[in-house]
Amino acid sequence: MVDKKRHETLQIWLCAAVICAGLYALGWFALKIRPDSAEATSPGSRRVSTVPVEDLIASEKRSARRLRGWQRMERERNRWKRIVRSSPSVTEAINLSCDTYGYCSTLWRKARCETGGTFSPRAHNASGASGLFQFLPGTFASTPYARESIWSPYANAMAAGWMHAHGRGGEWDCA
Repeated sequence: MVDKKRHETLQIWLCAAVICAGLYALGWFALKIRPDSAEATSPGSRRVSTVPVEDLIASEKRSARRLRGWQRMERERNRWKRIVRSSPSVTEAINLSCDTYGYCSTLWRKARCETGGTFSPRAHNASGASGLFQFLPGTFASTPYARESIWSPYANAMAAGWMHAHGRGGEWDCA
């Protein structure tokens, strides 16, 4: 039992030493070595001085703000990825596209026409067109939503809205 405790203690100290060395290498420790004017006469003498605490606190606050901003952006990006990848509601998907790009009545009319009135995100035809707005794989790949599934009603509706907003609304047979 004593050997096990001693081993754990050594592991903790070793881990702490490795972490400290890593933090020092990253510049987290605020120690600077500079020659002291009184001791500068003897070669190689140095004095350790610290950076003012206020500077350290301000630096830590800036770092924390940047980290929080990055985390907030990452959460928002992940939220949109979850929305685009899920497929609970065709109505929600088309309305999201309407809110983002406009062309609401046109998008609803095309979705009805392309799916034969079923509004099925799993619609497919013999020409290879798939999804709510019957995208061909090459056409869907030319939109910013190409990384998402062509079967996702969100990705399909957002891609259709994007195409209309960028002057490519005439690429469907349905009017």
